[in-house]
Amino acid sequence: VAGKVELGGVHAPPSPARWSQIERETQAVIEGVGARVPASDWMGFRPTLPDSLPVIGRSRTLPCVYYAFGHQHVGWTLGGITGQLIAELVQGKQPSVDLAPYDLARFRMW
Repeated sequence: VAGKVELGGVHAPPSPARWSQIERETQAVIEGVGARVPASDWMGFRPTLPDSLPVIGRSRTLPCVYYAFGHQHVGWTLGGITGQLIAELVQGKQPSVDLAPYDLARFRMW
């Protein structure tokens, strides 16, 4: 079960109300799901970039480094296509999608 997006900053504490909401919604959708196990609760950060697009591509200075991050709350959704695009790059193939909009260089200030 995955969570939700909550914009709270890097120092915001976990939200017990959010856990309760996720638990109620899960139990309503999946019959027979029991109570959550508190020891397994976890909240983490979802990288978000100013233009809301991920960075996907190859490093211009380190040829063996590939970037695939910043998918915000749709990382699971975009993971498959991102993996395919990175695999194409690693194999030296032309990516099946134009990666120009996802280039890290779009954030250069000079």
